[in-house]
Amino acid sequence: MTHGLTAAILASWVLATPALAERASIGFEGPGDGPAPAEMPEDGFLVATRNMMISSAAKSGDGTDGANEIESVMNMRGGVMIQRPGAPFQFISLDWQSEKGEPSVVVEGYFGDVLIGTEKFTLPQSAAEGGFVTFRANALAGVALDQLVLYPQRNRLGMGALDKVVLDDAPEAIDTSDAAPISAFKS
Repeated sequence: MTHGLTAAILASWVLATPALAERASIGFEGPGDGPAPAEMPEDGFLVATRNMMISSAAKSGDGTDGANEIESVMNMRGGVMIQRPGAPFQFISLDWQSEKGEPSVVVEGYFGDVLIGTEKFTLPQSAAEGGFVTFRANALAGVALDQLVLYPQRNRLGMGALDKVVLDDAPEAIDTSDAAPISAFKS
């Protein structure tokens, strides 16, 4: 009887304790080489794209940081939008694979329709011969978001691709009943 009571107490404690969530790593793993799909689910998030291409390790990079990368179509403003309406998250970092020049990526964080902050990451000239660089969140670190929009640069000034975007649950519970998904990229 004691074992049954102990098991019941342990089971109720496990159910009452919030689950520890793992960080999500959005790595654009689903689709193959070619135009990125307009929408794709990944790790509980919805990823939407505009003017983006998926490149496998055979076409871009050396595959050491991930199987796929996503990059803008040459000379077009491309964008990647990552959403999780009703479940806030925080931006942790992004991995950027550079090919040449001083490529940059602009990151905008939103909660509902409100722009919370913007970050711009530019590959330093010293690293411009190529390779992977991890950029950690600065202005958006620890901030609750429900949408992240990334604009990777790919033009004559520099060529680079997103390898992965790391996200985590928001640090505190937030009422998101008024936050609605945004269906279009910001200009």
